Amino acid sequence: MPEATQVNIEAIARRVTEHLRQAKVHEAELKTQKILLVVATLAGSGLATLIAGVTAANGPVVGSGIPGWRLACAAAAVLSLIGGVCAGLKDQLQVGERAARAMECLGRLGALEASVLTGMRGQSEIAAEYESILKTYPDVLR
Repeated sequence: MPEATQVNIEAIARRVTEHLRQAKVHEAELKTQKILLVVATLAGSGLATLIAGVTAANGPVVGSGIPGWRLACAAAAVLSLIGGVCAGLKDQLQVGERAARAMECLGRLGALEASVLTGMRGQSEIAAEYESILKTYPDVLR
């Protein structure tokens, strides 16, 4: 019977280690998405504001007359659209919230891994915690 217990703990330890790796990759991907969306939002809206402001103060920078104004307005509109779409995507995809869940999952998996390595918790307690993590974070541990 002790051999079966050892095998279960070793199997759980292997799965926890693999899930830690998966959760780290998932969390890194979400961080990258968040950074890209924030940068695109700020760059789009900032450049749109800059183009509109410079054009309003000095007239069209590229071209002259009505075509220059049209070009400046179109560039500002496109950049503003990009900024708005990226801001909307960040909110709709809940990138920040999903990254926070991934970090929470990483913390629980790390604590569980430490429990397995130190032997400070019983097998049933470790198995119950692992099951709870799997049920709570299926989106992170896919």
